[in-house]
Amino acid sequence: MVKQKIQKILNHKIFYALLISFTILWVLLNLSFEKKSSLNMDENKFEGVLEKLVISDTKASLTLDIGSENLVCNYYFKEDQDNSDFREKYILGSKLLVKGTLLEPLNNTVPNTFNYKKYLYYHNTFYTCNIEDIEIIDENINIFYRIKNAVIKRIMNFNNRDYMYTMIIGDKSLLDKETFEDYRQNGVTHLFAISGMHIGLFVAFLLKLFKKVKEKRRYLIVISFIWFYAFLAGFSPSVIRSCLLFSVITIFKILKIDISSMKSLIITAFLLISINPFIVMDIGFIYSFLTTVGLLYSSSILSKHKVIGTSLVANLYSLPVTINNFYKINLLSVFFNILFVPFVSVIVYPLCLLSFVFGFLEPLLSLSINILELLNFVCTKISFLYMVVPKMSLVLVIIYYLILVIFLKKKFYFVSCLLICIVLLSKIKPFLDEHYYVEFLDVGQGDSILIRSKKNKEIVLIDTGGIEGGKDKEITYHVSSNTITYLNSLGLNKIDTLILTHGDQDHLGDALFLINSLKVKEVMLNEGELNEREKQILESGIKRIYEYKGNLNFRFWNDQDWGNENANSIVASLEIDDINFLFMGDADKQTERYVLKKIKFSKIDILKLGHHGSKTSSDKTFLEKMQVKLGIISAGRNNRYGHPNRETIETLKNLNIPYKSIQTEGTISFKINSGKVTSQSYPP
Repeated sequence: MVKQKIQKILNHKIFYALLISFTILWVLLNLSFEKKSSLNMDENKFEGVLEKLVISDTKASLTLDIGSENLVCNYYFKEDQDNSDFREKYILGSKLLVKGTLLEPLNNTVPNTFNYKKYLYYHNTFYTCNIEDIEIIDENINIFYRIKNAVIKRIMNFNNRDYMYTMIIGDKSLLDKETFEDYRQNGVTHLFAISGMHIGLFVAFLLKLFKKVKEKRRYLIVISFIWFYAFLAGFSPSVIRSCLLFSVITIFKILKIDISSMKSLIITAFLLISINPFIVMDIGFIYSFLTTVGLLYSSSILSKHKVIGTSLVANLYSLPVTINNFYKINLLSVFFNILFVPFVSVIVYPLCLLSFVFGFLEPLLSLSINILELLNFVCTKISFLYMVVPKMSLVLVIIYYLILVIFLKKKFYFVSCLLICIVLLSKIKPFLDEHYYVEFLDVGQGDSILIRSKKNKEIVLIDTGGIEGGKDKEITYHVSSNTITYLNSLGLNKIDTLILTHGDQDHLGDALFLINSLKVKEVMLNEGELNEREKQILESGIKRIYEYKGNLNFRFWNDQDWGNENANSIVASLEIDDINFLFMGDADKQTERYVLKKIKFSKIDILKLGHHGSKTSSDKTFLEKMQVKLGIISAGRNNRYGHPNRETIETLKNLNIPYKSIQTEGTISFKINSGKVTSQSYPP
């Protein structure tokens, strides 16, 4: 009788309506209240259990559980330091005492790029710490961590440790970045995040292994195994979702309660979100949940279109998420998944598990990985339908999912094509914009200014920014990655004219990276002898221009060779609807005096100050005669040069010239239409 009542409740529509309503309200309530850290910025000693360790060539990142929250601690290796034993010395589960400086994570300062501060916040982390010293205070770790450390230690002895670490531990940090980027371009990176597919295969293997055990006991054993596997994989949201869904379905099966998989999924989501409402902000959970909903909801049509149907449904349900996070899609990814999914799920993943247990099977794993990477390389080369798509509005996303849910079951292929057309129609959005934009991008200690004409007919970039590499160290981080992401989020994948004011690293250091990543039509360089960086840019085959012939109203004022890179900087003015901009590069006071004699403007509305606000630029007479209305200082936060200089700031104040600094404002965007200017900043 009790079981019948429970089953009746669990199959009632009102029960699920209440469940969904409560879940939504619970999420909104938690998102509306800001969580606070228990730490104080003055603290410099922290005790915690080591939960996660990621090691690169230059640093080790340690995630500590310090009780009520997590703390991400970064230890930077010295140039001559041997870091090979770092993983063996600091083992997961040990208690550490860390001494260092707390840092508050920054928001994204370039629009539509990754927000590290929010990412950490949603993972219960409020600060990072730069480590000065680490001390192990307790190695008496529990049995679960001992097993996990033993598993990691064994994995590290294999030649294919990168794939095994990914497939077994759920950590992609060892995978080659370029290879993984190719997987991303082909739309198959989900195969390298432990999720429902991997858990399903693991469950199938365990059920077969324990098939002679009585049913109830067999299922309880399997549940125990998969939750330990979830522990090995760091309890990632997609893994927790998969394990909990299987557990819920299994419990109902043991209790002989008849309930659909979709209803079990709703109960699973309710339980997960009740425990951690911020899980809804995790992209892994979003992908995992949406694709599972799609596959369960479309199960009736998948029986008729099994081969292509599963891949197509999974892609359609996750497409808006992919677009609004990466702004790129590959229309061939549906077909690529038909190749990759069975190969990874039936061959690579099982071989990773089997090779871990039976080491002599590793040559087979190596062969399968070589074939996988060859397949990945070939697919990358034939990805002719790979395209950039602008960020979808909330209204368009809602319309998309309404059509998907209501009509996909009725006319499968027609609605699939219709949805893809809706996505592709969004590509016209940037060409309907009637505004001009001048945007001073935050690239740290450097310059990068993006100018977009009406309807984005012409895109001009003045300088790229670029960080200095350490001694004998290759630059692995590109500040202009954010520039590319931002352009992609607008539906743009080109730069018509790249103006490089002079040859310093912080102005053109990322030029080659941009040229290789976007369609860059032409480049303009300054007067004087070419340095090595400028020669490399021209050797890439890009067309060099000596005179700007675009449609924007640019004029150039420094045509002298002063024998100095900074003094030789291109000085460009731009007039839009009677609003005058002047971009000084790193021009010094000598160049300013020369420009002052030539320039014809009666006023400069917005001036990009020379040389990041250094005292070598921004002469009082120059600023006064230019009648500057607003100054922009492109200096990086905590830069080693002390930019902007106090003398420059005093000059601006004495002349009553207001200024904005990228240090505090982040990217500074000016939108112009019919002589009206509005500005927006993206502070850290």
